[in-house]
This record gives sequence, structure tokens and C-alpha cells, in this order.
Amino acid sequence: MSRRLFLPAVATAAVLLLAACSGGGGGGGGTTSSGAKAPTVNEGVLMIGSQQSYIPGEFRAEGSQDLQGFGVEIVEEVAERLGLTTQWVQVDYSAIITGLQAGQFDMGSGGMSPNPERLQQVDMIGYYQSGATFLVRKADAGKYATGQALCGQKLGMLEGSTTLEKAVEKENASCPAGKIGVEHYTSTPLGLQGLLSERIAAYAPDLAQAQYIVKENPDQFATTDYHLVDYLINFTFMKDRNPELRDAVYTTLDAMMKDGTYGRILAKWNLAVGGLKQPAYNGQLDAKP
Repeated sequence: MSRRLFLPAVATAAVLLLAACSGGGGGGGGTTSSGAKAPTVNEGVLMIGSQQSYIPGEFRAEGSQDLQGFGVEIVEEVAERLGLTTQWVQVDYSAIITGLQAGQFDMGSGGMSPNPERLQQVDMIGYYQSGATFLVRKADAGKYATGQALCGQKLGMLEGSTTLEKAVEKENASCPAGKIGVEHYTSTPLGLQGLLSERIAAYAPDLAQAQYIVKENPDQFATTDYHLVDYLINFTFMKDRNPELRDAVYTTLDAMMKDGTYGRILAKWNLAVGGLKQPAYNGQLDAKP
């Protein structure tokens, strides 16, 4: 079965894009153990809030209900080592932190970066060095090679992307005429639909996401070497609530990085370039909980 997510025809693409971001939580690997090393909302189960359209971190391929991606594989391995089964809870990117605050799940995932506002509410464990670039239609390849090239145009991004919004504000301060407009989307598939329909000039996905989308859809999309902003992507935990789980995830991920499991997962997804030597904590590469 093909793993392509998008087809050339805009009408067909719209259907597939919307299908790719639908659906609720999937199942995961691991085995239940009464000796689980960290407490969770539901005993023996690690519940993860995820947008489930973060390609290639956490997503469903065309025609499949199976959640896949490098983030999924990392979390599943962590859970198994902690003696927990997994339950993935679908939530919009902008609602990950509020879902944590409401106790709807134990941890958040899906490409969230650290910034001062978020770090007032949550603790973050960084698992990949990434950033944001511009994704454009294939016909516009090479057209928007810098932030300033987008002055006067409209850029799409996920709702809740405060780090990207601040980067755009910085670019706008130097725009000679016409600011970069921002249009928000609740998922990347919807953002790509906006791009294909020419509602926006470019979309700003995660670097790993952009590479995967172009690889799977070379006739539709192109990207550039320009980085709008660089950042770590993280798992999120409510601050001052259940530090045992946060610390257990950090320690387990660190062990996976040291024993080669983490590296093998990244290599499988052709993402070795952004791999870390140890987990980051609250945006600091050399910090620990």
C-alpha cells in the first residue's frame, strides 16, 4: 500500500488531507506491568496527547488507522521499558497544554518547542533538534529562499505556534513594504490544502516534517535550506505534577540514546542529522530534571 498522503488534484488532496488528520487515539506497544516505574492518570497506561498529524513524528498514512512515526516509536519504546501500555489521545496542537492542565493525559507530544510562556506552565524533555522552514508549491520552488522574500505574502502555520509567530514578527520589523501575513490551521494536512489551493504562499512546518512531505510528494511540494527559526521538539509534562513520570521518561530516553535504540529509530526515518546525545530539559541541551 502506498504511504503517500497527498495527490496532485486539489479536490482529491483535500479529501485525503482531512482523512489523514481525523480519528482518535490509537493503541501502542508495551506490556502492562503491576511494577510500572511511574504513576499515570490510569494505572498501567501512559496516555499521550498528540495532534496525530505531525508528519513524520505522529501520523496516519493514507488508508490506514495505524499511528506511526519516529515520535510514536520513541514513546512506545519508553512506555514498554516503563512497563506501561500506551493510549494516544487526539488533540489539536493548540490544546496540548490545556489538555495536560485538565488531566486528560499524562504527557503531550507532537513537535512542541520551548518558549518562556510555555515553560511557565509545563516542563519539557527535548528529543530532537529541529526548526521551521518554508514549504511551497513545486511551481514556486526557489521563490521564497529567505524570510524577507515573504514580505507582503501570507504564511500558514499551526494554531498555537507562538515560537513561529515571534519569528515572523522579527522578520516583519525589517519588511520594506507589506508585512508577512499569518494564517493559522488546526493541522498540517489542512495547511497543505491551503497551500495547494493558493490561499497561502508558503507553509511553515517542522524541518523533519517538510523533508518527509517533499520526499513523499516531490511533484507537489518543495522546500528551501532557509530556517525561519531553530528549536528543540519536546515531550511536555505539567509543571509540579507527577515529576516521577517526567523523570522516568527522561532517564529511559537517555538510556535509549546511549544503547543505540534511539539512533536506530531516527535512522529508520532518515532523521539522524537532528539526533541528540542526551535528552534536553526545558530547552537546555545540557540540563537535567
